Parts: sequence; C-alpha cells; structure tokens
Amino acid sequence: MSIVGNTYLSLKDKMAQTQSGRMAGAIVDLLSQSSVIIEDAVVRECNEGSTHKTTVRNGLPDVEFRKFYQGVSASKGEYTQITDTTGMLEVYSQVDKALADLEGDMRQFRANEAQAFLESMNNTVQENIFYGSKATNPAGFDGLSVRYDKISTDPKSIGYRVLDGGGKASNNTSIWFITWGDLHTHLLYPKGSQMGFVHEDKGPQTATDALGNMFEVYRDHYKWDIGLTVRDFRSTARVANIDVTKLDGADAADLIKLMVSAYHRIKRFAKTGKTVIYCNETIETYLHFQAINKANVNLTMDNIAGKPVVTFLGLPVKCADQIRNDEKQVK
Repeated sequence: MSIVGNTYLSLKDKMAQTQSGRMAGAIVDLLSQSSVIIEDAVVRECNEGSTHKTTVRNGLPDVEFRKFYQGVSASKGEYTQITDTTGMLEVYSQVDKALADLEGDMRQFRANEAQAFLESMNNTVQENIFYGSKATNPAGFDGLSVRYDKISTDPKSIGYRVLDGGGKASNNTSIWFITWGDLHTHLLYPKGSQMGFVHEDKGPQTATDALGNMFEVYRDHYKWDIGLTVRDFRSTARVANIDVTKLDGADAADLIKLMVSAYHRIKRFAKTGKTVIYCNETIETYLHFQAINKANVNLTMDNIAGKPVVTFLGLPVKCADQIRNDEKQVK
C-alpha cells in the first residue's frame, strides 16, 4: 500500500501525453482542477472494443510438498470473469465569434469559456465512479457503490470490505479507501481511442438564438468514453453508514476505529497499488479537526507535492464533492 507518488501514471499524466497543443494542455489542466480522481486514477485500455473482460481471483490454488520421485496433484486458482463497459459522455460548447476574436489569445479564451462544460463532465464522471449504475442508466457504467453494496463477516467476500458506521436512516455518507493500479481498481477507455477523451475544434459555425436569429460562433465538441473495473476487490474498502447528523456526541460513529479496520482489511492486498482515501467536505472537515488534535496519532497534517494534506496512517485524505450525505443504509 503506497502513497501517491511518481511510480504510477495517473489519468492526468496519460491525458497530457496523448493530447497535444496549448488548447489541449489548457483542457487537461481544467479537468484536473475540478477533479481529485483524475490526479490519482490509473487507466487502462479495454481489451474488447468498448468493453473490458477481466478475471477476479476468488481463491488461491492448492500447493503441496512432494518427495523425490513422487508427483503432486494438479491445482488451479478460483476466478470469476467480469465484463465492464464504458459510458459515452458528450457535450458541445460555443462562444460568440465576434467576442472571441477580440481576445488576444482566442484559443485560451475558448478553453476558459468551456470550463463550465468540462467541470460538468468531470462531476458526472466522478459521481458515476462512486454511484454509477447500469440498472438505472444503461448508457453509463457501474460504480463502486453498486459493487460494495452489502456488509459481510466473510473475509473472502467483497462485503467484508464494507464497514458499518451505524447509521440507519438516509442521511449517511461513506469514506472510501481506493487502491488504484493495473491489478486493483482502475478506469477504462475504449480500445484504440485517445485515452477515451477527444476534443474536436469545429471552428466557425452558424448558430441561432432563442428567437431563431442567426449569429456566428466558435464551436467545440468534447467526448469522454470512460468506465471502471475492480480487478481485486480485496484492496478497496468502504466505511459506510456514517450518519452526518451524528458526527459528535455519545452515539457518533468512531470514525478513527472504523478507518483503522478498513486499513487493515485491505493492507496486505494493496501493496502493489497506490491507496487514496476519499470523503466529502463534511467528513474532510471533521477529520481535519481530528488531525490537529495532537492526541490523534493516526491522523496528521503532511505536505504532499507542496500542498498541506490530511493523511491517515500515511495515506492522503482527499475531498470528492460527489460523495453524498444522503446515502441509504447499507446492510
């Protein structure tokens, strides 16, 4: 289990490699400014077009000692084959051509004007990483909450990586320990595409206003094909059922204890990946208060890449605004 560092190329890194030019650079920067996931997530190309087949190990093969001149029995590991899909997210943005032409750097101006569209795409992607469900939106992809949706005491099950914060109603939130890596949790992009993200400069176009009158615009098309797979469910964990109305008081969830439990349930399986803790602003603020309490040795304030970051047992704690405060109870 390692902290975010230089040993892995994130989605942002790979986007920067595949996109070229000042406009593309500005787009990558804008995307990373509105998403913590893009800075951390590892991404892989699908192995079957827009879908990805992978095998999840359910058990280890049997091994045995042997004597000289004596064989051993054949054995194999236990696997389940999983097929994950990518979703296709698209948007068009346009700016008045006359206004853009007045700017000294027209391309940068257009990128700046597209910021709201890019932020909306980012928010949608990040929300679906946590809550996406093909059952409710067949065009999207299944997120983490669909997979880590039950609590179990069986150490071999995915539900063992879901810890119960005690909340009963529908004003709960979660803390996620996500381990990114090729053998762990990673994002997907369609085979043969430019990391799934495409920006197309449509150039000057004729648009119409609300009254049907025509005017000239510069139009841009943004397309992001993206999905998610969990290769090894044992290296990611969820602290669920955290009642945000009871963070303090006698009946408050012991978040530090729950986070220690989550850490140890994934620790030995996460060694080859990079683990990041995600929560929303409500929980991040609470943990920040805990971090400045000198009695809390597990939570500290550290400096990572020149930025002050709350860390838990050496793992960075990051704020993902899309993690909700109205989650239903996970059982």
